[in-house]
Amino acid sequence: MTVIALLADEGAAADVRAGFEEEGVPLAVDLVSGDAFELAREAARRSPLGLGVGGDTSRLVLVLAAASGHAYLEAPTAEARAFGRSAARVASRRPLALLAGGPFGRP
Repeated sequence: MTVIALLADEGAAADVRAGFEEEGVPLAVDLVSGDAFELAREAARRSPLGLGVGGDTSRLVLVLAAASGHAYLEAPTAEARAFGRSAARVASRRPLALLAGGPFGRP
């Protein structure tokens, strides 16, 4: 099954897509504008997996439809590729990888 992402930043979209590809998880991206959290909630509602990715020009958010009041993962768009890998691991029910410096590789 495919994860749905509603993203405002084309560069971040390419990096999120690359992170998903690295984990072997399909991702459908639509370029739209809006608030990252609200876009993630909408993507989760549309997704047969019940999770969605949303992003504006500054942050990325992963939301689970069953708990759409809170972000499950969140990162700045500068960390888009690592965020994509982590989100893909959540979608495929695999443990999150520990990256040097924190969950998204930050020092």
